[in-house]
Formats: sequence, structure tokens, C-alpha cells
Amino acid sequence: MHKRETWASKIGLVFAAAGNAIGLGNILRFPSKVALYGGGAFIIPYFISLIVLGIPLMILEWVIGRYAGSKGHGSMAGIMGEFFNQSSLARAVGSLGVTIPFLIVCYYIYIESWTLGFAILSIFHKMPHPVHSSDPQLAMMPFLDFYRNYTRPCLWAIVFLIITLCINAYLLYKGVVKGIEFTAKIGIPLLFLMGIILSIVSLSLNHWKGLEGLCFIFKPNFNKLLNPQVWVEAAGQIFFTLSLAMGAIATYASYVKENEDVLKIGLYTAGLNEFVEIVIGGSIAIPAAFAIFGASSIPTLANEGTFRLGFISMPAILMSLPFGWFLSFIWFFLLFIAALTSSLALTQPLIALFEDEMKWSHNKAVSIAVLMVSLGAFLSAFIPEFLDELDFWAGTLFLIIFGFIEIFAFVWLFGVDSFHKELNKNAFLRIPKIFVYIFYSLSLIFIGVLFYFWAIVKFPQYFSHMSWNLIVARIFIVVCVLLLAIASIRSKKFLN
Repeated sequence: MHKRETWASKIGLVFAAAGNAIGLGNILRFPSKVALYGGGAFIIPYFISLIVLGIPLMILEWVIGRYAGSKGHGSMAGIMGEFFNQSSLARAVGSLGVTIPFLIVCYYIYIESWTLGFAILSIFHKMPHPVHSSDPQLAMMPFLDFYRNYTRPCLWAIVFLIITLCINAYLLYKGVVKGIEFTAKIGIPLLFLMGIILSIVSLSLNHWKGLEGLCFIFKPNFNKLLNPQVWVEAAGQIFFTLSLAMGAIATYASYVKENEDVLKIGLYTAGLNEFVEIVIGGSIAIPAAFAIFGASSIPTLANEGTFRLGFISMPAILMSLPFGWFLSFIWFFLLFIAALTSSLALTQPLIALFEDEMKWSHNKAVSIAVLMVSLGAFLSAFIPEFLDELDFWAGTLFLIIFGFIEIFAFVWLFGVDSFHKELNKNAFLRIPKIFVYIFYSLSLIFIGVLFYFWAIVKFPQYFSHMSWNLIVARIFIVVCVLLLAIASIRSKKFLN
């Protein structure tokens, strides 16, 4: 019988949990959204979403993960089954918490390979030479062409994708302690160091004009507070940045010791994530662009998305500076470390399903999981629109739906009294029961309103056209949902 691992040290647990949450969304997606949706006004719905939705869901996943982990379950399918008498329906619903991170990592790991590729190309002086111009479009043109050629994809892109998959596979084979925890202990401090270095460089550009850029993106535009889209984007950022409703947090929580204070760990995780997102993420890309290209360029750069900001604008800026090749390497290696710690976390729920529910050996579970992820990654690389379609369903819609399911199932169906008891187990701070009623009622209402406005804004956009590429992507999604649901139900026969 497979013996489940537990985290070896407190600091390793905290860093691994932080690495789970900290990813590309902190450093690329957050500054773009702030600049695009009202600056400081975006921060108001952002922090409301953090308090009403982010922290309650974060703590919930740590609580249920610890409880189910003590019973031998680490995937959301097994967790749902443990809470609801191994009901086939509960296990099928819980399987969505395995499908979501799997679908996300299929395209996320392809983007992760870009960061590794660009880091290595930077250090070997293979990045384009910048065009010195105050016109951002002209200055970034060589990098735009380079990005398009690289992600088409070219031979080098495939090579770096294979290398990235091998790195992930190696660390996953090493296990929770020697692979994931070891990586986090090295990667998270290194991420902080590189982030602080780049923050100082960005803010000091052009006689500290980067500081003006920092003030610019956080300057409130309160007129946008009445725009539902701002609230949708702010809440969506909280979901993505904290890795909520993906099943990954609960899986990590299942490897804690039974007497671990998960309330404290959950708050530590959220705190470290927010520091990286607001202090480091907000201090690099947008302030650097402001200092070099001016305030008028920011709305355009933000509107053109996180890929343009991270893979075109930033290298164009950094390569124009002294030792630009080295600064570009630091930037892309920072992104790679952030992406790597997240991709390991996103793959682990699938491995936990195979190990805990289907009773496969660790090596077999990792091998099958990596093969599945590799298939999704190559489809993301070679099929246009495949990446965007997976992001729409797994990275947005499914998160909202599963977040609602988690709160409804584990707080209200499981019972407020039972959840409250488990919440306060070994906690450094005892939470009054009234807070459970208040926060988890508000969370359900908030998600319901969010889904309503999100559906109004997004659904018409995504169903306005159809192509063979989209059909292939949707078939892939449906097949994954069905296969993992069937596997979750049939694995009941392996329970003791």
C-alpha cells in the first residue's frame, strides 16, 4: 500500500504553499489588470474580493485537505467522497477539482517553457537588438516579430517545451518532500531576490521616473467602480492568483501533519502571495514601461494583454539598458521559477488521484500524469486557439462553478458545526461560529453575482464564432471531464 508523504518542515510547507499560489498571474496579469481597470480603483474590488472570497476559500481548502489527508485522500475526488460517504455523485463532482488543474497545466506549462527559453536565449545573447525609439510600437517591433516566430512554434520552442516537461517530471518523480518542497525552498527565496532586484531597476529608470509609473497605475479612477467588468476582473484575479477552486491547495493541504495549524498556513500563503503580487508584480513591468515610453503607452500595453507585456515590452526595455542581456535573463528566470512552482502544484492533484484512489505506485502515477500533460501541452503548442479555449473553460468558468460547489458542499451540506469544529482544530486563533455564517454566506452571494455579470460579458464573446480548432479543444475538454469523472467513480472499488 502506498504510504502518503507529509511535508518535512514548516518553512518548506509555507514556501511550497506560496509557490502553489505565486505564478505568472502575480507578475504579469495583475499589473495589466490594475493599469487597465482604473488603477487604485481596481484595488478596492480586488481587496473586497480577497476578504469576501479569497481568504474564506483559501482557509476552506486547507481545512478540508487536512481532514481528508488524514484519511488517505489528496485529490478533490477523494476528498468529496470522504466527506459524503463515498457517494458516486460526490466523487464525480469532486473530479472537477482534478480536471480543472489538469486542463490549466496543459497550456500553462507551454507558457512556462517560453520563460525558460527566453531566459536561456537572453544569457546566450540571442535576443533581438532593441530599436532606440520613444515610440513603443517601433521600439518593440523586433521583439514582437521574435515572439511571434518563437510561439508559432519554432524548433527551439519545442525543444524548450520538452526540457520543461522533463524538469517537471523529474521533480514530480522525486515526490512531495524531495521534489516539490525542495524546489520551493530554493525557488521562493530566489524569486523574492530577483523580484526585488528588478523592482529597484524598474523604479529607478529615467531618474526614478518609474516611481511616477507606480503612482500612475495605483491612482484611482473611481468612475470605473460602477463598471461590473471591473468587479468581474478583480474577483477573477483573486481566483487565479491564489489558485482557488483548482483543487491544488486542498491537495497540498492533504500532506500536512494531522495536528498542523492550517488557519495559520492559509493566512501565510495568502500574505506571501499578496506581497509578491502587489509589491513586486506592481513594481516591475508597468513602472518600467511608464519610465521608458511614457504614460500614454500604458493603456495600450495593458489592453494588449499579459503576453505582450511580459514577452515583448519588458525584454525591449531591459535589452536597451546596460547589461540588458543579464537583466532579461533575471526577468525570464523569475517568471520560470514562478511558473515551475505552480505547474508542479497543478499536476499533483492528478497524481494524488492515481496514487490515493486508484492505488497506483508513485512512479506509475507520475508517468501517466506527465504523459497526459505532455499531450495537452503539445496540443496547446500546435493548435491555434486551443490555449485560449482551455483558459476560458478551466481557467475561468469552471473556477467560478467549483468555488460555489466547494462552499456549498463543505460548509452548508457538511454542516456549519462540523466545519467550524474542524476549522478551529489546533488553530492559533479561534474563529467564532458567527464568522463562518457571515463570510461563507457572503462568498456564495458574491460568486453568484460574479457569475451573472461574467456570463453577460464573456459568454456572447466566446460563442460568437466557431472553428475546427475550437471544436478540437472542446472535445478534449469534454473527454477529460468524462474520463476523470469515470476514474473517480470506479476507483471506489480500491477503497479499504
